[in-house]
Amino acid sequence: MSNLPLIVGYGGINAGGRSIFDFSHQRMVFGDIDLNQQKEVLLSLGHLMGTNDVDTILNKSLIRTIDSDFFTVHNFRSPELPTLAGGQLPSGFNPSSTYNSRQHPRGLAMTIFGLSDAIKSLGLSWEKILQTVPRQKISCVSGCAVAQADKFGMGGMFQAPLAKSRITSKHMAMSLGEGSADFGHSYVLGSMGSTGNYTGACATFQYNLKLGISMIQSGESLISFVGAAESGIVPEIYEAFAATRGLAEDKNLVKLQEKLGEDSKIPNHRKICRPFGENIGMILGESAQFVVLMQDSLALELGVNIHGAALSSHIHSDGYKKSISGPGAGNYLTVGKAFNEIKKHFSSNGLNKTFFHAHGTSTPQNRESESHIISSISKAFGIEALPVTAIKSYLGHSLAAAGGDQMISTLGSWKNNLIPGITSTPELAENVHKENVRFLLKNKRIEDDEFDFAVLNAKGFGGNNGTSLVASPSKTMKMLESKYSKSDIQKYLSKKTKIDDQLYNSKQEILQGDIQSRYIFGESVIDGMNDFDIEADKITNKLNKEIFDLNSTLPYKDYL
Repeated sequence: MSNLPLIVGYGGINAGGRSIFDFSHQRMVFGDIDLNQQKEVLLSLGHLMGTNDVDTILNKSLIRTIDSDFFTVHNFRSPELPTLAGGQLPSGFNPSSTYNSRQHPRGLAMTIFGLSDAIKSLGLSWEKILQTVPRQKISCVSGCAVAQADKFGMGGMFQAPLAKSRITSKHMAMSLGEGSADFGHSYVLGSMGSTGNYTGACATFQYNLKLGISMIQSGESLISFVGAAESGIVPEIYEAFAATRGLAEDKNLVKLQEKLGEDSKIPNHRKICRPFGENIGMILGESAQFVVLMQDSLALELGVNIHGAALSSHIHSDGYKKSISGPGAGNYLTVGKAFNEIKKHFSSNGLNKTFFHAHGTSTPQNRESESHIISSISKAFGIEALPVTAIKSYLGHSLAAAGGDQMISTLGSWKNNLIPGITSTPELAENVHKENVRFLLKNKRIEDDEFDFAVLNAKGFGGNNGTSLVASPSKTMKMLESKYSKSDIQKYLSKKTKIDDQLYNSKQEILQGDIQSRYIFGESVIDGMNDFDIEADKITNKLNKEIFDLNSTLPYKDYL
């Protein structure tokens, strides 16, 4: 049997807070979780934001008016923009303050924080894992879509002369699109496996997920950290999206509020993003999200939690098209493939046990084009009413990391039995295709085994379409039970008990104020010239006797 890419951990940060222990997800469905969960969400956010005032915590998280000093802190200028709304990280939280950052771009600082939480979510010390798993078998694929655009990255490099500042030696190195993966390997994981970023614009997370899945399936990696990090609340990016007429603007928001009979005195930034309703454009957010994929046999051996399985991620371009930013045909293929996999491998019943995370950008163009894809595919597969949500309504559009936000929300839905509804949308627009679809305009409470699968959809500039298929924890365990013996499963569950105890302790540490990131700089560095013993079939680290095999993986025996 092939290797199954299990999701055994996740961490990150977005406008809703930390992803670990589902805090971000719970913030989105805050009104429908119990009082103890609400208390934990408030504690987690309060430590990030440096306040215990409940109103401040709730008002200064999720989509809202950006802090007045945000642009001046992170950029050289604070221009007049068509809107000051955005999915900014919770106010007061600076990811750079959680480690010795040395003026890192915000996106890279978010990476360090998110990866640190992803490690913490495993319930095992990373040092112990490094003793068990060869470092060349640990990969990290992550990146961004628009580079590190603040003043410490590419933005600073381009603007320094205009700002009468100087270009530093760090600007170029910290502008690289794959910098998120580079920082992960070099300063958090200490791993030596595959690295890089499979960039697909706003579908980048789905692209990286495809790469991570393939490396687990092939055996190239035993563990793969998959993610993306984007800090796109930058004046130039706002101005660029405004120039495309895709950005929501305050003047249009006021008109929309007046049209819908809402209070129209001031723009309500909380409801500026309205997927599949009467809407006026997208709004930007920032996020860094990571999932930890692990080969199934290793996961059982270690006893780590199994949150689900990343079954597939499909990618297709649009072919010939009129506009680089406009939607095209490729997304029909990616969505269709995901649902065909469910039907072919898990029976037609699985189709009615699936929910859908729409790209849902809140543009007039997207509401019509994506809803047609969802509706026509649902009809073709005989799905009576496919449940659909769109969480950009809470978080904004985090570009490369948007698919990561979907993934974190999906895992949180299964954990907390709640799918976030599109609560900013009071009703669907007339041109939304509704046949065979049930758009969730309210939070939906679900039963433990109600949904076996989730389909995560992303559409990016340039015709970059990515659609991922994820299996629930319970469905994943059933799949494992068909491969492994009852004895194997029992041994795993016994080991898992100890992991659960450690995770409980980690959660208490977070609730008591632990926000420190893992950052290893200048320690355990391998000097290849002096520390390696090099042979034809292997390279050995003389310091700790770690062996790196040089075995060939070429699949071309029949041709040689």
